[in-house]
Amino acid sequence: MGCKAAIPTDEYHGWECEITEGACMFLHPDSRRCAKEYGEGPDTVEQEEQDNG
Repeated sequence: MGCKAAIPTDEYHGWECEITEGACMFLHPDSRRCAKEYGEGPDTVEQEEQDNG
């Protein structure tokens, strides 16, 4: 998987997040997991639709 909000960087553990403006919460960016666990990121709308579906 990947994340549209993840930016490669030489800081943190290799990934910065556009949403949190800090380190990605995961070692390997995963936008679906981020939406599910934190309610943030580019897949949040898709996750909400699945939950309400």
